[in-house]
Amino acid sequence: MPFDKFESSEELWTERRKAVQQSLRSITVAELNEIAREHQEEAVGTPWRDEFERLMREQPHASFYHAVAQEDAEVLYCRDAEFGFWIVPGNGTGVLDEHGKRLMKEVIGGGK
Repeated sequence: MPFDKFESSEELWTERRKAVQQSLRSITVAELNEIAREHQEEAVGTPWRDEFERLMREQPHASFYHAVAQEDAEVLYCRDAEFGFWIVPGNGTGVLDEHGKRLMKEVIGGGK
């Protein structure tokens, strides 16, 4: 049965937090542009991609981060703007919700 390994949302967030802690790294705007190019098909025409590109242009010295939250799910986050989004390669993207932004801030060291 596919749901035999169902996890509670708290267990899932605990796993994601651990994965983010282990994979989190600060990235440059050049690295961010490369990641954006690699995943351009997943984010075509999405407002969060446009927002991230605006942040890169207007705040090139801002703190940008990349992490892998779970297998095949990447997170891009701008600490200065408290804005980020996730990418599931080949499937799509989405904006980080409040829980996701809080997780990123905590792991980076920005408090709760």
